[in-house]
Amino acid sequence: MAVLVAAVVLLGGLVLVNLLLTGAVIRRLRKTTEESRAGRLPGSPGLGVGAEVPAFSALTVTDTKVTRDDFAGERTLVGFFSTDCPHCLPKAPAFVATARDAAADGVRVLAVVVEGERRPAELLAALTDEVSVVVEGGGAMADAFEVRAFPSFFLVGPDGTVAGSSLKPELPAGAPTPA
Repeated sequence: MAVLVAAVVLLGGLVLVNLLLTGAVIRRLRKTTEESRAGRLPGSPGLGVGAEVPAFSALTVTDTKVTRDDFAGERTLVGFFSTDCPHCLPKAPAFVATARDAAADGVRVLAVVVEGERRPAELLAALTDEVSVVVEGGGAMADAFEVRAFPSFFLVGPDGTVAGSSLKPELPAGAPTPA
């Protein structure tokens, strides 16, 4: 009889653990589904395609004010880099090449350097001559774009919504072709 009681208790415990794990999996699936409905697939760099860029305000290194309203009427390629990111500096030249090609097609280009532990001197040297650069410590633009990884790249359409995003320094997929 004691063996039967022990077996029932053991099976009851296993069923309870199974129930808890199943609940955790269901919660994770719901969260992933909600994110994909919002246009943010797992592994996406931030704001999903079709999402409106929230209001922000920042200054470029040349003291030019940049706001969300500046994106209206033209496509804008925005690249996010971090001074603490080991992959950012090596990808900066590829972003500059993409920026050059995009600018030739009438796309405005902006780079955002989020300052961390290290100083942005090397990143600025790699980017400043070719594109407008915003250096931010607090991350107003990174917060607005919900940047999750560095480097991240977004194409903002003339209507102020995200037209494409990528983790690669190229014109993001889903980018409209020039008219």
